[in-house]
Amino acid sequence: MPRAFRDDEREHIRAMLLATGQRLFSARGVRKTSVEELAQEVGISKGAFYLFFSSKEELYFELLERFEAEFKRELLEHIALVRGTAQEQMCHVLQHALTLWRQHALFQQFNRNEYEQLLRRLPQARIQQHLANDRSFAEAFIAAWGARAIVIDLAPHLVDGMIRALFFIDLHVDEFDAGVYPQVQAHYLNLLAAYFVKGSV
Repeated sequence: MPRAFRDDEREHIRAMLLATGQRLFSARGVRKTSVEELAQEVGISKGAFYLFFSSKEELYFELLERFEAEFKRELLEHIALVRGTAQEQMCHVLQHALTLWRQHALFQQFNRNEYEQLLRRLPQARIQQHLANDRSFAEAFIAAWGARAIVIDLAPHLVDGMIRALFFIDLHVDEFDAGVYPQVQAHYLNLLAAYFVKGSV
């Protein structure tokens, strides 16, 4: 049995696990990082790891959600800065979202297989809560555009789903022929932007 930790020890170890997870997941991805490695790096036993996280996937997911909180805040702020026609502004913001995501170290090794592993290993309640948070963000996204007199006349769940599809396509980038994906992405961004702001000037 792993020994019990004092509150201050628990706080310190949890912070170390998050920092170590950020580094190892960024370098190797979830699938190639083991619980043993994470625990060893922090100086705890494998059994002690499970006092903090139920799996390495849960550790990764917590890092992902921390990133997403900052990502969503920055994206909403970015809406106020763009210029051009409604479609150009929307396209720019959607492109900015993809850039923020793909440039973050945590997602350098992230692909369809990694995503599917998260879905298999995470508790369904955690996933459902995450999806609910995304739908709440879609409402804030629509409202932020409305404040700029650009109307998105779509239900939040549809906006959420269509933005999610944009990221799902990006998870399959390695399945496109060389040089094709940037063109596909550009066309999809323009089509999505036009659909979101149809009727706006």
